[in-house]
Order: sequence, then structure tokens, then C-alpha cells
Amino acid sequence: ALADVLDRAAPGESVLLLAAADGCDALVLRVTDRIAHGRQAHPLAAQLAAGRDVAYATYLTWRGLLDREPPRRPEPDLPAAPPSARSQAWKFAFTGSRCGRCAFAHLPAARVCKGCGAVDAMEPLPLSATRGTVVTFTADRLAYSPSPPLIDVVVDFDGGGRYTMELADAAPAEVAIGMRVEPTFRRLYTAGGTHNYFWKVRPVEEER
Repeated sequence: ALADVLDRAAPGESVLLLAAADGCDALVLRVTDRIAHGRQAHPLAAQLAAGRDVAYATYLTWRGLLDREPPRRPEPDLPAAPPSARSQAWKFAFTGSRCGRCAFAHLPAARVCKGCGAVDAMEPLPLSATRGTVVTFTADRLAYSPSPPLIDVVVDFDGGGRYTMELADAAPAEVAIGMRVEPTFRRLYTAGGTHNYFWKVRPVEEER
């Protein structure tokens, strides 16, 4: 509620926050002219509007309140910090590389160009805010996923780069070749109580 109010508050206004639990706490905030620079890129109301309804059992599972039998596959390995640190730009910023000689895009980043064979001639290629188009897809009903079935899509990103990613916020019947998607940082799975995050894509409607 506070985040939603701060998305709409104007400089000079006051915000009263009441927390009624084990008594009552009150917090008064004064909005300054710096509010415009501190707001998140996507307002909370827009995030809620873009959400999807989920089954109650699915919600309980995601919250760790209900244990459900996973797909009949070996559980994923426990996430580890060292490999995450080694691939920090790829894992957390979804940054590939583009050859400075032939402009071939590599996902993930590479030292040797697959197009012209150049070595160490790469430039960073950030794609976390780049949309793409689904060129083919499949629904895997056996793969481990917190939200089965796992939908794998091959995405051609605008400006170059192709990668296979998991599609979120969609059912198999809703997927189609030519669908427009955008990257979103999501939880892949939880192993041994440790969450592992990476980039997925979600459907997006573009204005014509």
C-alpha cells in the first residue's frame, strides 16, 4: 500500500502509514521534490494489472506452505555462489557480447566469435530491457519447474541474438510463433532451501 501511494504522491503532500498488528504504529512521511527521481520504473498498479490469477494450491506451493510431488526428474543441484560470481554480468544483468568486427551477437558472452572467428574483439551486449520474438517453442511436462509445465521458447532478440528461455506468465495454449516477449528476472527453482534466479521471458503486448 505504501509503495502504491509513493507511486502517486506529489511533492508537498504528507503520507500517514498505520500498522495495526500487536498494537499500532504510525509513521508520517513528507513527500519532497526528489520523489520523481526515486520512483521505480514500473508502478505497482501496472505490475498488478499485468499479473495473472493462479490456483490457490499453486500459490500455497510457491509460498512454501504446501508440499506437492515434483515432476519425476532428479531435483536440480543446489545453487552455488562461485559460478554465479564468475558469470555475474550474464546471470544478473543478462549481458551477452557482440563481435566488434562482424557484429555477430553471442548469448551468453563468448571470447571467440562464431561468425568470423575473431578473438577477444567483443563488446558488451545488455539485453535485460530488449524485447524479442518467439521463433519456436515446446512444453515440457516432465522437467522440474515450480510452475509446470515448463514452456521453453527460442527467442530472437531485437537487434540480434538468439537464446532458449523459459516462458513465464503464460499457458501452453497461449504460446504462438511470432509472440512478442520481454526478459524478466524470476526464480528458476529452490533446492535445499536456496533459491536460484535467472532470466525468463514473458508475453508483452505492443502498441500499434
